[in-house]
Amino acid sequence: MKKLMTCIILTGLLITIFYSSLATASTWATVQGMVKTKDGKPIEGAMIVMQSATGAKMELLADKNGKWIAANIDPGDWNIVIGAEGYQPQKITVTLSAVRKNEPISTRLDPVPKAPTAKGDELYQAGKYKEAIDEYKNVLTQKPDLIRLYEKIGMAYYRLKDLDNAIENFKMMVEKAPDPKNSLINLSAVYIEKDNLEEALKYFNMLDETSISDPDLFYNFGLLTFKNSKIDEAIEFFKKCIVRDEIYYEAYYQLGLAYANKGNMEEAKKNFQKVVEIKPDSEEAALAKSMLEVM
Repeated sequence: MKKLMTCIILTGLLITIFYSSLATASTWATVQGMVKTKDGKPIEGAMIVMQSATGAKMELLADKNGKWIAANIDPGDWNIVIGAEGYQPQKITVTLSAVRKNEPISTRLDPVPKAPTAKGDELYQAGKYKEAIDEYKNVLTQKPDLIRLYEKIGMAYYRLKDLDNAIENFKMMVEKAPDPKNSLINLSAVYIEKDNLEEALKYFNMLDETSISDPDLFYNFGLLTFKNSKIDEAIEFFKKCIVRDEIYYEAYYQLGLAYANKGNMEEAKKNFQKVVEIKPDSEEAALAKSMLEVM
């Protein structure tokens, strides 16, 4: 009878200890992982963004060995996004346990693919415009839907001072692109350089000029219209230049000349004085002072 009682007591103690251990067991989960490149090199500084089904969120950074660890977090389902600069992010979903060891998360990230124009852009930035043109044309042969390449080719020809080929490609862009604003501006500018006011205005008039912030285009139109003895038009272009840049002293100087040409000496004086006020040490200021002395 004593043996039976002892056995019952021992069994009761074991059960108590077992449930006590369950009660004191961790209620938190831990998970760790490794982030590497496609060829197995660790990615230091890779970011790990974790969000639980209950809304908890945390962010981690991989160490120099590509390793990361998230400890003392809620068990359950977690959405994890792992990414790094220059690599395509990966999204995974895991269910984490608080009572058993969670499997490590091993991630290999693929590099972000280079844009088809990347090589041509690099050549252009290096000032190798002929090589850039060849590269852009090669890409365009393979991907004819990349119509923005016509603008890039046009700009490369422009840098080479080949204005005719620049015009040809800008026109292709205008023909094919749904919003060819930049190419219309470029065509206007190139035709100004060619002293072709009629063609320059043709493409300029296709633009919504309120969307143009560059004062230089208006200034250059002012110079060309002035050169073509269209004084009133020149005055309007110089004024629009100044609206976009209130300290564009060259435009004030040209306005002074335009008003003087029309015999409006009062307005001419105002604009010459503005030149002296804005840029007193400039060549235009010296000329403006000379004009003011004889007025």
